[in-house]
Amino acid sequence: MQDTEKLKDKKHELEQLIQQKRENITVSMAEHTDELSMFDQHPADLATDVYEREKELALLELLEYELEQVNLALEKYQQGDGGVCLQCGGRIENKRLERIPSTTLCAACAHAQAPTGKLSEEVIPAADMSDRGETFQVAGYELFEDTQ
Repeated sequence: MQDTEKLKDKKHELEQLIQQKRENITVSMAEHTDELSMFDQHPADLATDVYEREKELALLELLEYELEQVNLALEKYQQGDGGVCLQCGGRIENKRLERIPSTTLCAACAHAQAPTGKLSEEVIPAADMSDRGETFQVAGYELFEDTQ
C-alpha cells in the first residue's frame, strides 16, 4: 500500500506540473514578451522566446508521458500485479520502487536492457567503400563520382 501512496502523490505532483505548463503555453507570445508587435528590432530576443516556448512544449510532453507511466503502474497495483517485473516476473526491489515508483522492471532486467554505448555496426570509411566498389551518396550524388 505504501507504493500506491507514493504513486498517487507522484500522480498529483505531475498533474499540477502539467496544468502549470499548459497555462504557460496558452499565453500568447505577444503577451508573454510584453511587446506591442511581434516584429522587434532584436530578432534574437524573439528566437530566444520561441526556443523557450518549444522547450516548455517538450517538457510538457515528457511530463504527460511520465503521468501515463504512473497511471499504468497504479492500474497494475489495482490488478494485484504491482511491484512485479514485467520481464522476469520477480519482485522489483524496494529501493528501486522508492526512487522510480512507476518502474516496471527490476534492476537486473533494466540493466540488461540499458544501451551499452557500443556501435552495433562496423564503421567503414568512405574511401574504403569506394575501394570495394560500394557507393556512398551525399545529397543524391555519388561522393567519389567524376564530375567531368
